[in-house]
Amino acid sequence: MKKYVIYLLFIICSKQLFAQSVYLHSSHQVYSFLKKVEAKQLITNYRDAVKPLTRTDIAYFLAVVDSQKIKLSQVDIDLLNYYKEEFYQELKLMNLLSESDSVILNERWNLYSYKSGGAIVNGNFVGGYTYRDWAFDKNTRTRSNGLITYGYLGNNIGGYLYFRDHQQGGSYKDPSFRFSPEQGQLPVRYTSEHVEYDYADAQLNFDVPYVTFSIEKMSNVWGAGNRGNIILSSKPPSYPQVKIRAKLGEKAHFTYIHSSLHSELIDPVNSYITPFSSSDSTMRTIYRQKYLSAHMLEFSPINGIDIAVGESNIYGNRSPELLFLIPTMFIKSSEHYTVDLDNNQMFGSIDINLIPNYNFYGSLFIDEFSTEEFLREDRERNQIAFTVGMQAYDLIYENTNFLFEYTRLNPWVYNHKFPDATYQSHNYDLGHWVGQNGDLFYSGITYSPLFNLQLTFEYEKVRKGGKKENKYQYMLPTPEFLYSPTIIDSFYGLKARYEPIRDVVVDFHIRNTSFSQEEAIPLIEQFPKTKANYTSKFDLFLGIRYNYQ
Repeated sequence: MKKYVIYLLFIICSKQLFAQSVYLHSSHQVYSFLKKVEAKQLITNYRDAVKPLTRTDIAYFLAVVDSQKIKLSQVDIDLLNYYKEEFYQELKLMNLLSESDSVILNERWNLYSYKSGGAIVNGNFVGGYTYRDWAFDKNTRTRSNGLITYGYLGNNIGGYLYFRDHQQGGSYKDPSFRFSPEQGQLPVRYTSEHVEYDYADAQLNFDVPYVTFSIEKMSNVWGAGNRGNIILSSKPPSYPQVKIRAKLGEKAHFTYIHSSLHSELIDPVNSYITPFSSSDSTMRTIYRQKYLSAHMLEFSPINGIDIAVGESNIYGNRSPELLFLIPTMFIKSSEHYTVDLDNNQMFGSIDINLIPNYNFYGSLFIDEFSTEEFLREDRERNQIAFTVGMQAYDLIYENTNFLFEYTRLNPWVYNHKFPDATYQSHNYDLGHWVGQNGDLFYSGITYSPLFNLQLTFEYEKVRKGGKKENKYQYMLPTPEFLYSPTIIDSFYGLKARYEPIRDVVVDFHIRNTSFSQEEAIPLIEQFPKTKANYTSKFDLFLGIRYNYQ
């Protein structure tokens, strides 16, 4: 019966050859819910190695879960109904609302909603205020406001705009959110009292049968991971790109992007000085071009196993190359055509849900690797990163989630001899926020007594070594993992997330933290030491936010 229902839903959705697409930001809580029901084996062919997914894709999987909701706890049923109201428009567009749904459920409220003919537009305000009392006796206050709007036009056009303006004050101001998974920002104004920055995403999508074409400014989250992603992550500010996502039947997806990164490298040839007044002049600064080309193939060889493989290339200091505008080009071979001027990477991930209520996952990022010299300590230069993790749902008590995750990044991962070919944008690594020569262990236990309340007890330890001059990247033997000067940052504590009203979220955490950083060593790069070492001090955070992503 289960297979029949899923097959029927797939046929219904497949007949909609011109389905509109709007990608849902990767931070939305519905992704965690779908991960749980996948581990419970209520859905199959749910592939999330490339995020974000579209709202219509998510609505489809919610409909599949709804057909088997008898297997869910009451908390999860309440959460499912909550998400069905959130994606009511998409469920209705795909004819996936039952008669009882039309009576019981209410379409979510929007501050502004416009429907006429084939057009649907939704709009809402965005706002928030957060306060953090740091363990090193400083504090940060941040207020924000903005707007979000998204909608559909006809049968094949979808659009989205999200904007948020921030003012950060207090005794500690850090819009880069250094050494944390929070997205780094680009300050636009500094004063003695505060720093200002803004956040903006946008997308315009066009659908034809089985393929979605996009021009957008969005964050890519590729690979498996809960506390960071080693392939592509939301740590750097989002960047503009063109994207193609193709559905290759029920068992596979293919995604291609070509992105414009920011090199932070001044182009001395094209920069120039121009008169500003009779006595002054000003510099017109031009930055060197920098681009990312990447693709990923996701497929499900059997139910319960999802595999993704892909590659990428960073290149710069020239116009976009036609070679990298070919979505299906084998990027590794492009090194030969460009005479090894660029920076190629290969990567993959696996997601396993073969045991009910258990999810095992892993990702591998290969910057440089030699199979012949892998086991030779005097020869190996294996610049790789990997993540392994597991989640166990309802293991001891209903509505619980146990999470364990470990990530390691070898020295020189994301680096390159040419500064316009590093795996970075605006000097932020495109992958994991820990960066090269570091590792992270995270564990957490989450309990949800209500569908809109999550309580988590968590522990994390991060270690990060130094970074020598670039010449050592190409010398043998490779420096040992976590060479000095090292940083060790750890905490344990409680965090809570409560959503009393739709999209109004109250966040709180209290942590017992410890931090140590070795003294600087000449010619070895490390984060600047901005605070003294400490042991067992408390870190407090409280925030209230509306329509945050």
